Amino acid sequence: MSARTANLVWAAILIVVLAGVGGVWFVFIRPMFDQYKQDERTRQSLEETLDKLRETFAGYKPELMLDLWQRSLQPWRQAREERAVYFNLADWTRYEGKPDEGRMKKFWYFEELNRIVKEFYDKVYAKRGNYNAFPKNPLDMFDIPGQQAYQTRDITDKEINDNLSELTFGLKVCEFLLDHNVTQVNDMTLWPAWISKDHAEILGMRTVGVECVITMRDLAKLMDDMRTADRYFNVNAIRITYPYIAYNVEPQLNVSMIISQANYLKRKVEQSEKAAAPAAGGPAGPGMPPGMAGRPQVQQAPVAEPGAVSKAWKWFKNNILYIH
Repeated sequence: MSARTANLVWAAILIVVLAGVGGVWFVFIRPMFDQYKQDERTRQSLEETLDKLRETFAGYKPELMLDLWQRSLQPWRQAREERAVYFNLADWTRYEGKPDEGRMKKFWYFEELNRIVKEFYDKVYAKRGNYNAFPKNPLDMFDIPGQQAYQTRDITDKEINDNLSELTFGLKVCEFLLDHNVTQVNDMTLWPAWISKDHAEILGMRTVGVECVITMRDLAKLMDDMRTADRYFNVNAIRITYPYIAYNVEPQLNVSMIISQANYLKRKVEQSEKAAAPAAGGPAGPGMPPGMAGRPQVQQAPVAEPGAVSKAWKWFKNNILYIH
């Protein structure tokens, strides 16, 4: 082998070795150093945050902070509880009766459906002398599962409560319209219950869409009664048409409207307050009293979940690098 050939071989071997070293650096060593730098930044951020917290809350006793926090919230709580009375569904979702013990729940449920609907139509007949105001079956109108839905299985307590509460609410809306002399309710749709984000998520909303026929006089009274009611009503949208302009009778308006009611979610609010309350053994949390508003607000840098490489590098530092 000539000297030139030997030099080329050694050069090739050197290139392969350098390439291998470079590959190891980029694949293994460099990510370790990058993770180490990130860990250093996280450590510095945590130390800075801890120092600022110590400076911010120096001289404060946790029990005094808690007392101040509670007293600062009390006037607001009292005002909120007074106003919360306005937001309620009355008895519009409350039904009577419960399944008899020792009897299959679905048979009681079928009888209860029939009883509730019959009582409603009795009220309609007593008010109008006929049933023409509500030509559509309430179970179909409100999409309430009937006997066919539970032919092959029993019904659960939750299904009983959900179905009967929904039916009771829908019929209460019908009775409300009946009391305002609605001529006919062509259709009605019940929205699923929802929570209003526009009211800090402390109000549960019930919304219903109505298509009905009513006189102008009774519609005006209906709108005025909702406006002056002792609980919350809101007409989200309304559309009025009058196709019988040539008839020599009191105007019968075709009205489509969306009506919402609200219910104060007391349990949800209390749970949120309890979760937001500052812990007795640490600094104040989200419920910090107004006097602390001017203090510096410190945000902790996000800490990424360590990967396999960073874990290996941490073990190497703790067991090899620092010891030896």
